[in-house]
Amino acid sequence: MDENELVQELIDKNYVKSKVKEIALSHGLTEAQLKKFYSMKFFSEIAEDLDLQELANLNIEEIASKVSDEKQQKFKFIKTELKHIIEKSLYIAMTNGFPVNINDIESGVMTANAGDSAEFIFVARAILAGFNCSSVDVRSSRYDAIIDYNNKLLRVQIKGISTGSNISFKDRDRGGQGIDHTHATNIGQRITSEDCDIYVAVDKQVGICYIVPMPWADSLSLEDCQKVKLTDIPHYKENWDVIKELTASD
Repeated sequence: MDENELVQELIDKNYVKSKVKEIALSHGLTEAQLKKFYSMKFFSEIAEDLDLQELANLNIEEIASKVSDEKQQKFKFIKTELKHIIEKSLYIAMTNGFPVNINDIESGVMTANAGDSAEFIFVARAILAGFNCSSVDVRSSRYDAIIDYNNKLLRVQIKGISTGSNISFKDRDRGGQGIDHTHATNIGQRITSEDCDIYVAVDKQVGICYIVPMPWADSLSLEDCQKVKLTDIPHYKENWDVIKELTASD
């Protein structure tokens, strides 16, 4: 299939995203496949026009202009390190985050693999942060990893997030052909402190972890626990101190 032809068809439709499905159908593709192709191609082409070092310098200048006078010396102290991490972050941004299914694995298999990837991302990051952390291999377990800290074991349930801005402290209802989704055994159960001590939502696109203590989640109503906005829990974004706080509370 001619990639240039696919791009030209989108150009002819003025890059209107709602027209991608129409183009995809005419070529025997799914809308998701074609959107992924366009995104990868356009990110790559735009990146060719950018100098990340130059962009990092521009970011540094902008940040410097926003820092108050009394904090300028502190800013100068971290300036070089900040520039380096900004350049790395810009690289990830211009590749649209971590690569996803570049080998076109079947969607059902990829969904399961993606769930595993979120678990591995968290375990790796916890180890990097200095915690003794291991995956739990029994899939029927209500938690995915264990953290051994301060002579206490913490059970961690891990969920991957990629799109949207909400997390849920309730399992999905079981569905599919031949399954009665209204039956009690198929209705998703609420996730509580009986299941795990910490709930972690891992942004699979960039690796950010939302580390939520279950006592906080337990305090939510049944309705509220099913749709928690990430913007409402900034305190738990990359808050690795949650692990220490939970072990210190006993």
